[in-house]
Amino acid sequence: MPRLGVIDVTTSDLHVELNSDALKGRLIDVIVSGSIGAVESVRFIRALRRLGADVQPWLTKGGALFTTETALSWAAARPCRMTFEGTASHISLGDACVIAPASASILSRIAAGSTDTPASALIASYLGMKKPVYLVANMHDSMFESPFVQENFRKVKTYCQVLEARREEGKQKFPEPAVLADEIAHRFNHRVDQILVTMGTTRGYIDDVRYISNYSSGALGSRIAEEFYRQGFQTSVVQGPCPIKPKTYTKLIPVDTNEQMGKAVLDVEELGIQGAVFAASVLDFVPTERKTGKIRSSEALQVNFEATPKIISSVTTPLRFKVGFKLESAPASTELAQLYLSKYSLTHLVMNQLQNVSADSHLADIWRPEQGPIKALAGKEAIARVLVSDAKVLLG
Repeated sequence: MPRLGVIDVTTSDLHVELNSDALKGRLIDVIVSGSIGAVESVRFIRALRRLGADVQPWLTKGGALFTTETALSWAAARPCRMTFEGTASHISLGDACVIAPASASILSRIAAGSTDTPASALIASYLGMKKPVYLVANMHDSMFESPFVQENFRKVKTYCQVLEARREEGKQKFPEPAVLADEIAHRFNHRVDQILVTMGTTRGYIDDVRYISNYSSGALGSRIAEEFYRQGFQTSVVQGPCPIKPKTYTKLIPVDTNEQMGKAVLDVEELGIQGAVFAASVLDFVPTERKTGKIRSSEALQVNFEATPKIISSVTTPLRFKVGFKLESAPASTELAQLYLSKYSLTHLVMNQLQNVSADSHLADIWRPEQGPIKALAGKEAIARVLVSDAKVLLG
């Protein structure tokens, strides 16, 4: 039952589906100030709740010109605050404060240490308790580049964590709400552990135009990479061709061929990793020769293939968390699963059957050494959550 007092959000229009538990049990104060970006605040608050957070909204007088108290109360499933109260609600009781959007006006109040409004008093209380305060500046570039705003911004950055705005059309725009929520979760849950994730597929070229490839939507790899990121891990994502790409990551390394993916993996390993997830659908065979240019359609064509080195075998660093994936056309046997776990020194093996995998759905078994399938999971989000949860346990 969520921490919302008299409101049972699980049976009402206020309910949201959880995508992650990255902010479960956390109370986040969200201050909405006077900027057109306030129109995104409802989606942003809901995105935080989908990560498990309880959200307390605050609306400034300027913010009320762009959105309403009713809208924010609905989004958060708790009453929005706009005034000082006898309960001293401006004293920080939450885990983090987010100012999104942050207008030039509220930046000046923070920089001056002003406490004459409920929102600025709440921010002062958070800073006094040394709790995290995050903000996203949202205004026209001409205002943002004003020397007075820049001076305030530099001062505010000393005490608050500034998140990147979306720069478009000469404006500091509000980021995609779900991406901003993930970024806040990442910073709040900060860990030093470095995780490698491979995803997508690879291509084997016949000529400069034609190639062979496995199909991979990239959906599962993206879900895994995003969940690691929002849980605070530092993620290096080596991404082969695929239509779906992760929205959040520490570093994204696009590659095309087996050779490029193999090199990128070794480069990431050299920098130091504590865990790895090999979710890419890598070609087992590639053409022995790549013809220059385009082969004429009138020419006879014969393509010979050669086996490729296993990228998963190239990582020799002993890892406390290492995940492999295997796709079969028939149910996996315990013998096959344990052989694969042992051969590649895996802590987890995700076994998939071809008929149970699509871009929209996924049914898989997760195996551990010396055990049968410990979990039969339905859904890409469920698979991602289990793997990341186990990584947190194994990596401490």
